Amino acid sequence: MAVAPDAPAAGARPAGRLPRPDGWAVAALVVALVVAAPLLVLPGAFLDPRVDVWWDVTDSVLGEAVRNTLLVGAGVGAGTLLLGTSLALLVSFYDFPGRRVLDWALILPLALPAYVLTFVWLGQVGFDLPLRSPAGAIVILTLAFYPYVYLLARAAFRGQGGHVIEAARSLGASRLGAIVRVALPMARPALAAGTLLAMMEALADFGSVQLLGVRTFTVAIYQVWFGAFDRLAATQLATFLMGLTLALFALERLARGRARFEQQGGRAPAADRVRLRGMRGLLAAAFPAAVLAIAFLDPLVQLLLWSAESFDEPLVRSGFATWARNSVLLALMAALIAVPVALLLVYGLRVAPSRLGRVAARVASVGYGVPGSVVAVGALVVLSWVDHRLQDAGELAGLSLGLLLTGSALGLVFAYVVRFLAIAFQSLESQMARLPPSLDAAARSLGADRLEVMWRVHLPLLRMGMLVAALLVFVETMKELPATVLLRPFGGDTLAVAVWQSTTESLWEAAALPALAIVAVGLVPVVLLMRALDRSGRRDLVGG
Repeated sequence: MAVAPDAPAAGARPAGRLPRPDGWAVAALVVALVVAAPLLVLPGAFLDPRVDVWWDVTDSVLGEAVRNTLLVGAGVGAGTLLLGTSLALLVSFYDFPGRRVLDWALILPLALPAYVLTFVWLGQVGFDLPLRSPAGAIVILTLAFYPYVYLLARAAFRGQGGHVIEAARSLGASRLGAIVRVALPMARPALAAGTLLAMMEALADFGSVQLLGVRTFTVAIYQVWFGAFDRLAATQLATFLMGLTLALFALERLARGRARFEQQGGRAPAADRVRLRGMRGLLAAAFPAAVLAIAFLDPLVQLLLWSAESFDEPLVRSGFATWARNSVLLALMAALIAVPVALLLVYGLRVAPSRLGRVAARVASVGYGVPGSVVAVGALVVLSWVDHRLQDAGELAGLSLGLLLTGSALGLVFAYVVRFLAIAFQSLESQMARLPPSLDAAARSLGADRLEVMWRVHLPLLRMGMLVAALLVFVETMKELPATVLLRPFGGDTLAVAVWQSTTESLWEAAALPALAIVAVGLVPVVLLMRALDRSGRRDLVGG
């Protein structure tokens, strides 16, 4: 029987025609480019014809900014590594009075923004101690950011299992020697990731270093923007800081990726803790208790006392409601935008996994690793460009539109979404990964398209993940200072800005009540994390 010449199968793509891109992947890429635009446009500042003038503006600040930024970043990295690791070792391998409470309480400083801790210290000791120096900044930021190292180190030590220590001891090592020679090297990727996270937070800090008079890049950007009124110079400074931060971000991702290969097999029982009694037990308890008291309890008590004293002051009573309203509305808007955008990216990766989608998600998530001051400068460049294009279009139509986005609440929310989209994305991605693909297949077999599957299957199952993502974005937005200071509209002061403005004038009591409100909001995710750690601790007890 004759065989007909090869013919294209039904539905096959004609030869020579490129594959049609998936709609979800294209939508994800467009969203990612919009979100990442403030960071992508920053290097373009060096193409400006006025680039030579920039050196005249920054010649007096660039060297000092580079030196202080590197010094503070390295100092905070070393300090958090030493403090966070030692605390994690203590609560993971030893038992002493109060250990179970201190185990989770040591993460409480995460609820206290670094600029709040700084102004409390300044208000308590004044200028009697050399706080207004890079060394003072390193000490304060170390106390504020050590929980990043503590949490990852704690998880790494407990994930190793008791058999690791016992194997080392069977070869003649003492318990302390086994910890130093085996447990610590195995935890190096986690320790590196936590240290780099703390260093990234130190590079992003504005309020603390500005109060302490330490001119880092974030302070230099603010001074050039509002002091010299040169946005081009501020943009170029922001580009330098973005490059340094992205280098640390890449190192942190590398360290975190390597950490995934530290454990093999299932979860092993945790190592038996050595019981410390008598004076040794008291000294072991005194160390973490002192850190917790200095980094959280003492500042919290001081804020309560100052708030009680300043509650009847006209400045506080007249402004607090406005600051709180602005903070809540801006944070709510940021959360309501960030979560759907993150859902689009996450769902696109599920229904149309592709290299394009993964790249889009990675690009859209970069903003969280970049300081708020950098995001603010980039957002202003993008918003100004869009405003000028709208003005040009309005003139053709005989309309005078003015600046619609620059200096508006919408522009500030855009910067928040760029900054914190990664938080929502990671929360939803982890929740989506728990849903078996069989759910999608079952729904599609009943005739549902991809939108129906998302609406009727995934969204009900993702409600808790979406709520957590919205909560995290809300809390981070409430605490955000540098982007808010640089982009806030007229009359749009928030709680964070109120704290900053009061502390720059040494009005410690006036700053206490808005700072206390920020801490109260920040405690919500910390309490959720503590509950998760408590459940994890109970599982360790059962397994061990």
